[in-house]
Amino acid sequence: MVTISQSKVSAGIAIIVMLIIVFIFSCTFPNLQAQTNIFFSPSDNFSIPAYNGTISFAVNGSYSKAIFENDSWTFMNLNLNGSLPIQDLDFSAQNCNVTIFSYEAVNTTTFNILRLRYVVEGRGIQTLNLGLGSEEAGLSANAEWSVIFGNAVVVDEGNGWNVSNNGTLIVTGASGNVTIAHYVFLAFENNSNLPYYQQHSVAIIAAIGFALTIIIAVVIKVRAKEDRDE
Repeated sequence: MVTISQSKVSAGIAIIVMLIIVFIFSCTFPNLQAQTNIFFSPSDNFSIPAYNGTISFAVNGSYSKAIFENDSWTFMNLNLNGSLPIQDLDFSAQNCNVTIFSYEAVNTTTFNILRLRYVVEGRGIQTLNLGLGSEEAGLSANAEWSVIFGNAVVVDEGNGWNVSNNGTLIVTGASGNVTIAHYVFLAFENNSNLPYYQQHSVAIIAAIGFALTIIIAVVIKVRAKEDRDE
C-alpha cells in the first residue's frame, strides 16, 4: 500500500524531472521563444511621407517586425504567400508607389539565385537591400546583380540602377515591372580575364530563360485563343 509520504516523494521526483527537462530544453534551444507574427493584406500601405512614397504587397503575408527608420521600411522575417521567407528586407520608395509581388530563391550545388519582383507606379527612386551581407552581396568574379525592366529588358549597371558594396541597390526612373536578381555561380573560379559573355554567363543564361518563359506563355495563350475561335 502506497503511503502518503511515498506519494509526496513520487510527486516531488516528477516535479524535479520536469524542471530538469525544461532547463535542458531552454539551454539547448535558447532562441526558441514565442514569436507573434503580424499579418497584412494588399490593402495595407506602408507610407514614407517625407519621400512621397508608399510600399504595399500584392498578396497576403506576415512579418515579425516592421521598423520605419531613416525614411525606409525594414521588414523582418517577411513571409509572402506563395514565396519563400525573407529574413530582412529594407525598402524605400521616393516619389512613387511600389507593390511587391514575390521573392524567389534557388539554391543548388552549382549556383544560387535570388529574385525580387515588384511594380512601380510613377517614375521615382527605389532603394532596397535584401539583407545578404556585404561579402555575399558584393560583386565578384562569380557573383553579380541584374535588374530587369518590363518583361525582359536587362539593364546594365549605371543605366537606371547602381549597387553599393553592402548590397544596397538604387533604382531610378523605372516604371511598371521591375525584377531584381542576384546570382552566385559556385562552380566558377576567378574569371576576370575571360571575355565579357563568359564573365556574365550566369546573368545571360538567366535572362534567356526568363525570355523563353515569356515566349512559351505567349504561344500557349495564342494557341488557346485559336482553339476557342475554331
